[in-house]
Amino acid sequence: MTKFTVGKTKTGGRKPGTPNKVNSTIKERIVQLIDDKFDDIKDDLDKLDPEDRVSAYLKMLEYVLPKQRETKIDVSSLTDEQIDDLLEKALNKMENQ
Repeated sequence: MTKFTVGKTKTGGRKPGTPNKVNSTIKERIVQLIDDKFDDIKDDLDKLDPEDRVSAYLKMLEYVLPKQRETKIDVSSLTDEQIDDLLEKALNKMENQ
């Protein structure tokens, strides 16, 4: 078994940032399978009970929509003027959407 030597860098192996070929191949095959069997999958989903169908939809959404996370904002150190300014900006942004 080779031991690490202080000051000697690791050589060989995959360089940082190089995609994993196995993962990309598997992903391509899964995408192709879903594409080929999309109508069958849709028919299978339609046959499920409503509760199971909703559960399946929610599970699929996890792979499409980004997970939402809670954001906490501490406004205790802001002045009333700064808070009013932030609220005004937020309301303007909502109106412009």
